[in-house]
Amino acid sequence: MRNQEEINVLKETRKNASMAVNAIDALMGKVYNQEFAYELTSERNRFQDFERKAEAGLWEYGLLPKESAIQKAMLWGAVQANTMLNISTDHVADMMIQGNTRGITDLLKVRHNNKKAGSFANELAEELMDFQEENIERLKKFL
Repeated sequence: MRNQEEINVLKETRKNASMAVNAIDALMGKVYNQEFAYELTSERNRFQDFERKAEAGLWEYGLLPKESAIQKAMLWGAVQANTMLNISTDHVADMMIQGNTRGITDLLKVRHNNKKAGSFANELAEELMDFQEENIERLKKFL
C-alpha cells in the first residue's frame, strides 16, 4: 500500500510540473515583456527539474511516466482560447498565478489522500508547492 501511495504522489508531482512546462511553452510566444519572459523561462527550467526528479522516483518503481497527448493538446487549446483577445502581461501573469494555485491545490489533495507516501515523494511535493507559492509572489508584480 505504501508503494502505491508513494507512486500516486510522484505521479501527481510529475504531472503538475509537466503541465506547468507545457503551459509556459504555449505562452512564451505571446510574451513581449522581457523581464516577464525571463521570469517564465526561469520558472520553466525549475519546473522541468521537478518533473525529472519525480520521473526518477517513478523509475525506482519500474514505471515509465507517460505524457498524455490529449491533456497536452487540451492545455494548449485552453491557453490559445484564453489569450485570443488578451495577451497583456498582466493577463498572462494572472493565468500563471491561477495555474500555480491549481497546482498547489492538486498536490495538497494527493498528499492528503496518500498519507503513507514515503519521505522522498512528500518532500518533493512539498518543495514543488513551496516553489509555486514563491512563483505566485513573484508574478504579482506583473499584474
